[in-house]
Amino acid sequence: MKSFVPLLLLLMLNLPVSAHSLNDAEAVIKEKERYAQFVDRVAPPFTLFDTQGNPVSKLDLAGKVVVLNFLYTRCADACPLHMNLIAQLQDRVSEQGLSGQVDFITIATDTESNVDLTVDNMNAYGRNFDLAPSNWRFLYRDASGDPELTRSLAEDYGLKFSSVSEGVQMHGLVTHVVDQEGWLKARFHGLEFKPGNLVSYLEVLVKGPSALNDSTWDEVHTYFENMFK
Repeated sequence: MKSFVPLLLLLMLNLPVSAHSLNDAEAVIKEKERYAQFVDRVAPPFTLFDTQGNPVSKLDLAGKVVVLNFLYTRCADACPLHMNLIAQLQDRVSEQGLSGQVDFITIATDTESNVDLTVDNMNAYGRNFDLAPSNWRFLYRDASGDPELTRSLAEDYGLKFSSVSEGVQMHGLVTHVVDQEGWLKARFHGLEFKPGNLVSYLEVLVKGPSALNDSTWDEVHTYFENMFK
């Protein structure tokens, strides 16, 4: 095993803290967070509407790191838990002073014809979870738009919402991270990931890999150093 040491591990062992790359930072976070999946592809585009009827496109978010999730507003179990997690993330982003650089976008996958009820549900989520409107928006299709639009968009992002019965959609839970240039960089799966690990990744995207604190780098450096002794 000692004869095969990946280049990334050599870099971790031999380079100073300031030389770490994004790939290095992702490897560090992955070591700590089993539910993180790092990717690198252009995020699918969209133009949707917020609860006030204002159009919002992916292009409008350029220059910001975006935390994006999909949910079904009529869901009574998993989706509220997901939004509670989003609220925790927003609080932590604020605590780290990143609110001006990170936007939160939640997209509703409802296909029902009663669009007004969907919008009411979206507004209720914002109130119930005390989500700050300064950097969080709930988006949906236009009332005259294709009912499948946002569900198809979720599939483009790698997440399927399937109608099971009236008022029920079966789906997974994923929190997506899109960088300032519109590239999908990560998916954090489910509800069990540690919010602090996702926020650490947001900080890396905003400030650069050196944003990971020295103790984290030292911890991983020691881990790999011991592994290959």
